[in-house]
Amino acid sequence: MIIKTTLFVLLFALFVPTQLFPQKTSEDYLGSWYTLGINHRFTEKISVTTYAELRFYEPISNYNLIFTSLSGNYHLKQNQTLSIAYAYLDIDSVFDEDNRPNTTENRIYEQYNYKHKLGAFNVQHRFRLEQRFLQLADKNELQNRLRYRFSLKYNINKTLFLGIKEEPFVNFQDQAFHENRFFIGAGFRLFKNTQLQMDYLKHHIRKKNFNRIQIGISILTDYRKSKSHVNQQKLH
Repeated sequence: MIIKTTLFVLLFALFVPTQLFPQKTSEDYLGSWYTLGINHRFTEKISVTTYAELRFYEPISNYNLIFTSLSGNYHLKQNQTLSIAYAYLDIDSVFDEDNRPNTTENRIYEQYNYKHKLGAFNVQHRFRLEQRFLQLADKNELQNRLRYRFSLKYNINKTLFLGIKEEPFVNFQDQAFHENRFFIGAGFRLFKNTQLQMDYLKHHIRKKNFNRIQIGISILTDYRKSKSHVNQQKLH
């Protein structure tokens, strides 16, 4: 009788907690994306953008991926820009610690950006075509996809603004509409050339839904000569 009771208790201890408290997955956590983008404007037509992004499955732990990119931009007009860029990614696609090697990606993308006003809103359309060279654990793979991002920004005053962004992805391989990102948040102009933005992100990817907080800093540097400086040079 004692042996049977002991076995029952051990089985109960091993089995019941997994039923009452099922193991959490990456979808159950509020993850985070931290970003830094710097745009260097050299002439009226040419600028370069450096960008870095660090993602976690949790607010400040459980590494997901790092993304870095460098893009050259040609400003067709004041509100239209063409870009070509290279990006490198190191991706840990497994929640919690594991012994699997990370996926690495070398990416090239081409981009067209168009801005305009709609009443009190600043509107932005971004079209991006990507060529993704993925190095998986057992093979190398090339994937292509198209992204379109629609953005609305409303300035409350000179310091504070609100914004929303919607970005669907079109995959050229399997499952065409495999990813979508929706952002809503607020931004603050910390300095004349620096702003901080905080967003809630609903990230849908391959039948999974993630809740994320994105915190990003954007910096603009301008190396163009001022008109007054140019005029002074002409006078001398």
